[in-house]
Amino acid sequence: MIFNSLEYILFLPLVFVLFYWFRHKFRVFILLAASYYFYISWNPVFILLIILSTLIDYGAGLLLEKTSSNSTRRLLLGISICANLGFLFFFKYFNFALENVNEVMLAVKGSYQPIEAWDIILPVGISFYTFQTMSYTIDVYNGKIKAEKNLPYFALYVCFFPQLVAGPIERYNNLLPQFKEKAQLVIQNISHGGRLILYGLFMKMVIADNLGVFVDSVYGDIAGASSLNLLIGSVFYSFQIYCDFHGYTTIAIGSAKLFNVNLSENFRTPYLSNSITEFWRNWHITLTTWFRDYIYYPLGGNRGTLLKWVLAILTVFVVSGIWHGAKWTFIFWGFFHALFVLFEKIVRWDKPSTNVFLKAIKWGVTFTLVTALWVFFRSPDMDTATLYFKSIASNWDIEGIDLPVEPFILLGLFVVSDILTRKKNFSLSLDNIPFVGRGAIYFVLIFLLLSRSATDINPFIYFQF
Repeated sequence: MIFNSLEYILFLPLVFVLFYWFRHKFRVFILLAASYYFYISWNPVFILLIILSTLIDYGAGLLLEKTSSNSTRRLLLGISICANLGFLFFFKYFNFALENVNEVMLAVKGSYQPIEAWDIILPVGISFYTFQTMSYTIDVYNGKIKAEKNLPYFALYVCFFPQLVAGPIERYNNLLPQFKEKAQLVIQNISHGGRLILYGLFMKMVIADNLGVFVDSVYGDIAGASSLNLLIGSVFYSFQIYCDFHGYTTIAIGSAKLFNVNLSENFRTPYLSNSITEFWRNWHITLTTWFRDYIYYPLGGNRGTLLKWVLAILTVFVVSGIWHGAKWTFIFWGFFHALFVLFEKIVRWDKPSTNVFLKAIKWGVTFTLVTALWVFFRSPDMDTATLYFKSIASNWDIEGIDLPVEPFILLGLFVVSDILTRKKNFSLSLDNIPFVGRGAIYFVLIFLLLSRSATDINPFIYFQF
């Protein structure tokens, strides 16, 4: 059984009722059971993996706090990190590494017999909860937080169901203390949570899925598509992945809000950014800050030599690409982002400007670059990405143009709403609107969900990561 958006919403009321029905000490077990049930709905076997990962980091945290020996503490931290990255490597990168070893050996020997790939299923959400538990162990090691002694609470921190499979990637000191607070049924939380869930469904099912129909058709016949359709397809994919991922995290934030839990903001109108640097401050914020705190700063950040700083930037973005998937397209996607960030820093392109004309140019350049790089992200391999760019440059045939009117209208509606909610999220933006106005907005969103949702069930894109 795979949860789609509607099944997820039908799953919430039962957990919600049980959560507020039982006494406080049982609520953590209700959420924990719901989280495990939500996870095993993909593959029951992998419940053992997340339990093992939880126990390793729980035990590592306790032992780190009890010992004062630096060598022992480093050993414990190394065991925790190696275990987590080992799980991640095996399930996500083993076959990719094997494929590249085969290619190297064939190039060297010529008559080499390639090793067959293993039949490995990628556990859903492994990249997200692995980074979440690693941040806990590293923070305990650095003395930033105290180790959690209550195993059920720690297990709930690892696998809290709203953000389990695609984030936001939460830090211990933000998420777990909220589980220990006395839960009260707050009408405002239900209102705000419901609004966010509704808006998240709109982004995913109305915008992302409809744009995805056109994007899939373009990528299905790149050589035969016109240059204009290819350009439109690249722009549509930019918004498809944004609305798909932003839609999930908005649903997650809204779902957690129902249980008096505030998850971290993960997007802040990234396509209004005036530089690649600003884009990454506003896109997948919890992952960006994770790389900043646990890779960029430990490598010296901008405090060391120029060479160390360049290597730190390259490392962060290449690792970001690898984190997204075991393909060279992801690695090149991250690498090119790193090059543009380095260029911006050197020429001070990312410096804020008050000149409206200059800001417009910067926005246009930034959006164009981000959109172009999404081609690598969407393409299954480098040959497909190369073909896409070549076809844009050569397929200027007006007979092949097919402009999709409805997706443009829906996209325009979303862009307007995204701009209007730039300073406040969708839910908070509705607080100052009269009841009749809010009702009209609810009606439009529900009407669009019922009438314009894509007919096929489309899993969230980031479930594959």
